[in-house]
Amino acid sequence: MRLYEINAALEELLNQVDPETGELMCDFDALEELNLAREEKLENLACYIKNLSAEAAAIKAEEENLAARRKTLETSAKSAKEYLASQLNGEKFETARVKIGWRKSSAVQLDDSFLAWAMENDKFLRYKDPEPDKKAITDALKAGETVPGAELVTNYSMSIK
Repeated sequence: MRLYEINAALEELLNQVDPETGELMCDFDALEELNLAREEKLENLACYIKNLSAEAAAIKAEEENLAARRKTLETSAKSAKEYLASQLNGEKFETARVKIGWRKSSAVQLDDSFLAWAMENDKFLRYKDPEPDKKAITDALKAGETVPGAELVTNYSMSIK
């Protein structure tokens, strides 16, 4: 029997009332059995949630370990590439297994004086869209200030250990 079926059966049993006296006319043994079945279903569901949460945490930990390993390998490869570039110094190199060549590219490099100049010449600057600072809004609301369109909402979250 599913949890929602147990709840429906419990409700049906509890609605069996003598219209004259208001006394419950249900089978109390069946009521107790349904309560125990409901309790077992709830416990099993909570255990299932705990298992899913534990597996998700294990996967997250493994992702972090793999990310750290990847970062280490990328850093090593970058250092080795910089060392190789310094040794070749623009010279081409080729064997049966590798071929190293060079291509020309360009990039803009800015110094500290650019920002002062760019503030006067606005076409070289980009601005991001403004976004609300929720931390500052929360602090203001907690301090008793009125912030139009903002309110503190209390949420409840279930914890299963």
